[in-house]
Formats: sequence, structure tokens, C-alpha cells
Amino acid sequence: MKSEFPFKNTLLFMALAAAYPLTAAAAQGAGIAQFASGEVLLRRSDGQSDPLVKGRGIESGQAIVTGTTGRAQVKFTDGGLVSLQPNTEFKITNYVDQADPRQDRFLVDLLRGSMRAITGLIGKRNRENYKVMTTTATIGIRGSGFNAGYNPDGSLTVTAEFDAIEVCNAGNCVGLTAGESVQVLNKTDPPVRTNTRAPVPTPPPEQEPVVTGNNTDSAGKAVIVASQSPTAAPISRTFSNIAVVAVSTNSSGGAYSLTTSSTPTSVFSDNKLVSVQDGTTKLAERGTALPVSNFKSVGNVTDANFIGWGMWTAGQQDYFGTTLLNNVHYIAGRPTAQTEINTLMAATGSATYTLVGSTAPTLNGVAGTLNSASFTISFGSTAYNVNTSINTSFGNFTDAASSSSAGFSGAAIKGLLIGTNASFAGLTYNKDFGSGVVSGALAFQK
Repeated sequence: MKSEFPFKNTLLFMALAAAYPLTAAAAQGAGIAQFASGEVLLRRSDGQSDPLVKGRGIESGQAIVTGTTGRAQVKFTDGGLVSLQPNTEFKITNYVDQADPRQDRFLVDLLRGSMRAITGLIGKRNRENYKVMTTTATIGIRGSGFNAGYNPDGSLTVTAEFDAIEVCNAGNCVGLTAGESVQVLNKTDPPVRTNTRAPVPTPPPEQEPVVTGNNTDSAGKAVIVASQSPTAAPISRTFSNIAVVAVSTNSSGGAYSLTTSSTPTSVFSDNKLVSVQDGTTKLAERGTALPVSNFKSVGNVTDANFIGWGMWTAGQQDYFGTTLLNNVHYIAGRPTAQTEINTLMAATGSATYTLVGSTAPTLNGVAGTLNSASFTISFGSTAYNVNTSINTSFGNFTDAASSSSAGFSGAAIKGLLIGTNASFAGLTYNKDFGSGVVSGALAFQK
């Protein structure tokens, strides 16, 4: 078992959490979850996700994704700490702790959201082996603590908490000492010093039980009740540039599919899709428990490179009448611009994608398991070809499609290229194996 790292920066260390000893099981991986609250998922290297709970071991190659109420803290085997805020995606890309400066690695990706970090022994043995990579810059360390977070406009702000750090992108490198901040607008413009600190919010304090006025119990003593925070009303937002591809089965078990245009009216409640209307066709969740709880995404719904996926247990289509639907699987995202697709085709070449999320496949209302899935694209001068292989507990199949626009369709699949330069691809499938139609949704990242 590794010994506790003696942090001299006590105040920031206490703000993150008190130290806990690592278990033997966690010591075989990258670290352990010291704290998890709200919606926090651990995404494994196979693309499947499970709730992250306190005490769970975390391995290199896995990612932590927090929802709107989620917070998490990880203690690494080298004594380092990382605290993750709501709406954050943090991937442990390459972590090696061999107590050897030549072999040790702490390479992580902050894909969205915000984090606070205190470095451990890996960064102190060889600071070149400690890197936090973001979409716009790389953070290196010469000290022991920093904050980093994305702003609503997509830029990144980094603040040094202790000692010194260095923030680099293609434009330049800027060194920061404790208390200094820098903003990075994009990958190419040099980082700019700023007086604004990184957006790392502090959680609200929990209220203690209070005396409720003059209320008394049967013995005449004051009544003590736990104070309750008011329940926030769902935030509903409407977008006109998020397309949706959905598959389902109707009430008689037949296959159903819908691919919207690139400019439908999509309604999200608390970042979860509840309906989409394209012309005279409207597809919506059906039931009283809205919005759905199994919606997942990479990026926030306001991000340019957002891709979301989920399933409504019950839905309905309104198009000159109402069609009731069961197990509606869907993909949502902003389609890749036609100009970017044309550029990709002109350059030819190919791209391989990694599964980042999926719904559980369903057959006749019964949920199964997605065992694996792959997705590749070959770009030609006038069109691109996609190939996919999908392995479920109900059966396996391959499919292909050809297209020259963001949308594509094969014998069993329908999907979209999503985000800048097709950085994501989402597809849905309806595959008839004879015993019924198997449906599901898959999200891939290039």
C-alpha cells in the first residue's frame, strides 16, 4: 500500500477532501473514488457506463462523466487528487505509477466541464510526464495545484493555485504562478492573461436541522426538522439545429424510424430530449415521468460538438393522427456542415471511430446487452462509405451505407455525422432476427 503524500498546501487539500488510504484493489489501477455525489458515471474502455460510487477503483483508459448534479473526487495511487464539477467529462488516458521517472505517466483529458487538481508524486518525479490535455491547450505543471474549466463560449480558463504551471497550445506557452490565470480562446491563438479565475464552482453548503418556530411535540419540546432545499423547476430549452434519428417498434411490433432534417424544433428539459418536431411530424416521449432519466451525452446540449443518446420506454408520433411507439431509441446532435463533409471527401482517406455510449438493445420490450460495436468511414471524392459491426445478446450483424451528406442509411441502420469535421457519428438500428425487431442506438467518437 502506498503511503499518503504529505501535502504542504493544507488549505486546498482540505477543500478537496481528507485523505483516505488506498485499498489493495485500487492500488492495481489508477486510483479510487473518494467521493461521488449526484449523477456520476464511470465509462469503461468498451464504451459501457456504470454509476461511480465512493470506494470504487478506477483504471487507466476509463472516463468519469458527471451530470448536472454530479460531483466526484479521485485520489490517485501517487497521492494526487482531482475534483470534478458538474457537467464534466474527464478521461484517464494513460496512467502509469511505477515509482520510476522514466516510466511514470499522468496523461488525462478534460473534454468538458471543470476540475481542481493537486499533483502527486508522478509530477514531482518528472514534471514532463504530467499533462492535462483539453480541446484548446495542454496544461503542464511545475508546482502542485491548479483549477481549469471551460467557459460558456467554449474557451478555457486556467488558474494556478500553488507554485507554477504552464499552459501551451499551438500559439504559445504561458507560465503562471500562484493566483494568476490565463484564458485560451482556441487551439491556435496564444493564451491571454486574465483577472478572471477558472470557473470551478463551490458546492452549496448543507443546512443543519432547524427549530420550526413554536411547534412542539407531545412532550412540549421544540420540533426539530431537517431543512430542505427547494426543488428547482426543470429548465426547458428549444433548439432549431439539433437533428434526431430515432428507431422503435409500433404497437403491433413493426419497425419504425424517423430521420429529421438538420433544422427541426428539438425540445430539451434539463438537457434531456423530450420531443422533436420536423414539419408536420412530431415525435415525443409519452408518459408522466418526464424527462427520461437514461439520457446520456458527450458534451452539453449547448456545445457545438454535442452528441446525445437515449431511449423512451413509450413514445408517440403525431402525423395526421397518433401512432403509439414502444422503446424509442434515438441519437441527437448538430449535423456536420456540408462544406466540411465536402472537404473530407476531397481529401479522401479513412477514419476509425470508438464507441462512447449506447442504449441497451431491446427485443419485444425486453432489454438485452450490447457486447461490442465498431464503426469506420472511407471517404471518396464524391461520397463516403460507412461500415459497422454490431454484436448484441440477441444476435450479431454487419451493415454498410453510402452518402455524400451528413445523414446515412443502410439496410438496418440510420445515422448522422455530427460535430466539427465529423468528430462524432451516431446511428440507430432496427434489425429483424426472425423472433422480432432488435432496436438500439450507438454513439461513436473519431
